[in-house]
Amino acid sequence: MKAKTFENLIRKVVREEIDYALRREIKTLKEDLRDELKPTIIEHEEKMVEVPETTKNSLREKIMGTQSIKQRPKTNFTSNGALNDLLNETAMGDTNLNSGNSPVSLAKPFATGAPMSQDTTGMPEPVAKAVTRDYSDLMKAINKKKGR
Repeated sequence: MKAKTFENLIRKVVREEIDYALRREIKTLKEDLRDELKPTIIEHEEKMVEVPETTKNSLREKIMGTQSIKQRPKTNFTSNGALNDLLNETAMGDTNLNSGNSPVSLAKPFATGAPMSQDTTGMPEPVAKAVTRDYSDLMKAINKKKGR
């Protein structure tokens, strides 16, 4: 066998061995990467904190009020039956109507032209300031700008 042929044969065998070894190493590295990238599921136990009954009741009273809800007779707001039922459900809603930030009561007309109630109890201070502020100068400036 000539030296050149022998040298080429050795090169070919070494290349094949290196390719085989590299493929094996690349495959194991890919598997390791996949294992590292898989999301790990960790289960946590949550401790349930028991809320005292007095706290539950006081929160319920703040939201619902202390007075029992009176059943109102069905009022005929409109001739549409479905809309009338919905409006009656809303009118009989179970929210606290005694606080300063309660929804509008349907017992009184909404737009009477009279000034709104200035009762700000239970409102945050910035909201109370906005409700009780005198807007007449602002409205005059707006009207003047519009040319009225």
